[in-house]
This record gives sequence, structure tokens and C-alpha cells, in this order.
Amino acid sequence: MNKSFNDLFNLNPRLSTSVAFILGLILVDNLNTSEQNLVGNWIILVGQTILTNASCQNLIESRVQGTKVNINSKEIKCVYNPVMYDINKIKKIINEFYPKNNTEIDTLYKIINELKDKIEEIKKD
Repeated sequence: MNKSFNDLFNLNPRLSTSVAFILGLILVDNLNTSEQNLVGNWIILVGQTILTNASCQNLIESRVQGTKVNINSKEIKCVYNPVMYDINKIKKIINEFYPKNNTEIDTLYKIINELKDKIEEIKKD
């Protein structure tokens, strides 16, 4: 599913917020107040579900990775604030501003990817 939302996930947060705001205004024009209330609450419920899941995952990841990095910090924004984010470039910039030895985490990722590959091989057989 990540690939289908790739453009949305790499969009500048301010632009993304603006697009969502405009979409909300467009939806309002064709709905009466009861319909607006229903659609709005439904969207909020979907959002709350996603946010709750993301916050739990974020907590787990922050415990694994240690310190959190804010890509909205002044230091990062002064160096890189495009309309579409290049994730690899962000990682490079973050590593420059927040140097940290992530060899253990990299090793875990490598092991996980190897296990995924082995599982796929087993599924094929």
C-alpha cells in the first residue's frame, strides 16, 4: 500500500495540509449539514484509527532507535524544504546533523530482510 500513496508520503507537510483543506472545502459544497456531519465523523474515525496505530508503532520504533529526530526542526528546514521529499536525501541530512552509530539497528534490518527473503523462498517452494 505504501507505493500507492508514495506521492502523498513524500509531499511537503504544508502542501499536503493545504490540499486536504481545499478538498474539505470542495466536499462541503455538495453536502447538507447532516451529510457533512456523517462524512466528517467517518473521516475522523478513520484518521483516529490510523493515528492510534501510528503512535503505537512510533513508540516502539523510538525505543528501538533511541533519540527522535524532528525533520521540521529549524536546522533541517534551512538545509532541505522541498515540495516533494527525497527520503534518501533526508536520511543523509539527518545523519549529518544527528550523527549516531546505528550499526546494531542496521544489522537488525539486514537480518529481518534476510528472513523475509527466506520466507518468500519457502512460499514459492
